[in-house]
Amino acid sequence: MVGTIINEDNRRAADRFAPKAGYTRVVIAPAPQNSEPLEFEGHAYDVSVNGLRFELDEPLEEGSSVGIEIHLPGLLGSIRTRGRVVRIFDEDGDHGPRRMAATFQSFDTPLDASRLTTHLGSGYFGPEK
Repeated sequence: MVGTIINEDNRRAADRFAPKAGYTRVVIAPAPQNSEPLEFEGHAYDVSVNGLRFELDEPLEEGSSVGIEIHLPGLLGSIRTRGRVVRIFDEDGDHGPRRMAATFQSFDTPLDASRLTTHLGSGYFGPEK
């Protein structure tokens, strides 16, 4: 089962798991600012029961609400959740993809939350090193 830890900088309240595969697709949908909904595809670096660290070509605004669809290796179908961007990893002078972190605020269904917890605790992933 997924254990709870607090790391040295007190930012994480749950173990993070990194996919064995090099690419875990995520689709991020910021709350629409106008009538056109947007979706951005990227990939996750690690995921926990509380949130994930991911990368997109362009940074989102810190504090923005987002829909998150995670396609975890070894799991059929995706997990859908709502979250908030809580951190943007700044790389001065780097115009490439930007890493960000989001916390989960709610899951689309109780089954999504259950599938995430079960899959993270299954041993398919190892803890972040």
